[in-house]
Amino acid sequence: MLKKFFAYLPPFVTTAFTLFFLQFFILTIFRIAFYFHFKPAGEPEASTSVLLTAFRMGMEFDMVATTYALLFPVFLLLLNDLVFKKTMLVHKLAFFFTLIIFFLYAMISCADLPYYRQFSSHLNKQAFLWADSPGFVLKLIFGNISYYGFFILSVLICVLIFKLVKKIYEAHLLKLRQKEFGPIKILLFTVIMIPLMIGGARGRLSSKSTTHEGLAIVSDNLFVNQIALNPNFTLFRSLLFQKIKNYKVPDNIDESILFAKKYLGSDNTDARSVSREQKSDSAFKPYNVVIVCMESMSTYKMGIHKREVLTPCFNSIIKESVYFDRFFSSGIHTFNGLFSTCAGYPGMLTDHTLRRYTKKPFTTLGNLLLEKNYRTFFFSTHDPHFDNMEGFFTQNGYKNTLSAFDLPKEKTISVTGVADHEIFNLFFNTVNSSDQSKPFLGFIMTGSDHGPWQVPENIPFNPTADTEEKRATQYADWSLGEFIKIAKTQPWYNNTLFVFLGDHGYFVDGTYEMPLSYNHVPFVMHMPKILKPDTLHNLGYQPDVTSTIAGVLNLSFTNNTFGKNILKEKHPFVYFTADDKIGCVSEDGYFYYELLSQKAKRLRKYWNLDQTDYYLTNKTKADSLERSAKFMLDAAEFFIRKDYFSY
Repeated sequence: MLKKFFAYLPPFVTTAFTLFFLQFFILTIFRIAFYFHFKPAGEPEASTSVLLTAFRMGMEFDMVATTYALLFPVFLLLLNDLVFKKTMLVHKLAFFFTLIIFFLYAMISCADLPYYRQFSSHLNKQAFLWADSPGFVLKLIFGNISYYGFFILSVLICVLIFKLVKKIYEAHLLKLRQKEFGPIKILLFTVIMIPLMIGGARGRLSSKSTTHEGLAIVSDNLFVNQIALNPNFTLFRSLLFQKIKNYKVPDNIDESILFAKKYLGSDNTDARSVSREQKSDSAFKPYNVVIVCMESMSTYKMGIHKREVLTPCFNSIIKESVYFDRFFSSGIHTFNGLFSTCAGYPGMLTDHTLRRYTKKPFTTLGNLLLEKNYRTFFFSTHDPHFDNMEGFFTQNGYKNTLSAFDLPKEKTISVTGVADHEIFNLFFNTVNSSDQSKPFLGFIMTGSDHGPWQVPENIPFNPTADTEEKRATQYADWSLGEFIKIAKTQPWYNNTLFVFLGDHGYFVDGTYEMPLSYNHVPFVMHMPKILKPDTLHNLGYQPDVTSTIAGVLNLSFTNNTFGKNILKEKHPFVYFTADDKIGCVSEDGYFYYELLSQKAKRLRKYWNLDQTDYYLTNKTKADSLERSAKFMLDAAEFFIRKDYFSY
């Protein structure tokens, strides 16, 4: 009976449905693989009904992705059956386009697994922020051995897809030749197919709403809400339908600026300025300054919330230092951390800040200390042109750039360049061989704690962790310990302020949909002869670095940054972003965050890693933090667009 029914259907219909179920099945397999690959260990399992709801919702996303994949091939098959059945050209074109789209979906689904592992988010347009440095990015990917398995998997799946799709198209051709199907019958089934295709592309029958990311939120379980999402859906939707709009000054911008003025303590009479004078009561102290921006250094690697301690050397340095244990990065990418630490501004949601904000210099330590006759240096373990690091830092007062290019080629061990201890040695050699009559400012960006993780050979240290990521962290920590050991032997050590902070953190399971392990980073000021060791619980974020260091130096200047001297002033809250997410942590430990693509908002209590969502029960607090973060981000973007944006 069923066989007779399918024999009655025109070939393009049976082929369309067969292709649909093939692609739908493949996406379902990927969803199951995602679940088992990322299922949190040691946490309470979600109820069966909640899991089933997530997988059912996932079927909607898969249906949308699959339908869009087949729109053009099905149209070509219809033309073939209706007009060009005696030629092979249109049939071959349909086969060709089907393969391209199915291959693309398979590669995206495979790439989503390591991407999610890194960013706790399904693939989206943020993956293309480095589109103008494809060579470097490909080396980062293929230099990481752990990614080879995903690449091989995608190749194997593509081979399987080729064989199955070829068989389906051969069956289509055979059916077309075995039986004549008149144009009226074909057109009749076309009329039937159109609403099915429209329904599949919409994903749901509701007239008010098509399928969107917010529908994936089916419970309070943080991981389960990610199960339903399809990376092909999230990627193409963000690329095609979430376009960056031309900047328009918000109607309430004066309200936002007034809020920012109060937050920053600006008494400037200019309604559209946050400028204020940061004055010192005593004479300027020409201390040397060394800023070490540590790749992927999350406080979670240091043992908070009962995590494994991977940084014993750094933790020892902290015992001799002033340590801010509630400090946050402005974003989750290195360029976010470099920009905010240098320029004193928060990172914007979708802008590549080092490349785009180059109209004129910011108020930076580099520019301020150049006026004080400092030697200024920027150090990178790899190509300093990547992300426009050298260009941005040169424009902002760091007149000498040193990198892997200044060391023998054999010292480069991966795409991230030379090992951390090599760039530290280059720092010592450079500083000690330049004009000793001038104080110096050095900014060092490390790289060894970034994949592809590579621990150098022939060093007196053997990491013992069970994964390559953790071993790289252990090595980076050892290298930092050696750095301080050597620094303590230098004649300028006691006259030098060392600052250590993370450029961003690292994804750790068991936090939230916006993992704070990625934004909660250390901020350490090491100068034992001047700064009494202490752990401070004041809130801070990367834009505070310039103002805080200036405070230690008794440097008076006109402060146009979005930061404060957190040794003397307190923040009621700090705010930050993570691609398509906005977060805000208050002084009393509440953490508000918004998942923009999913149109979801949450309120947690972070200090104890409380998993309860207080958004509805404490809506007043949530609304206050949301308003505060958006006012500050709007004000910052206004000044950036007005004064610094030249993209």
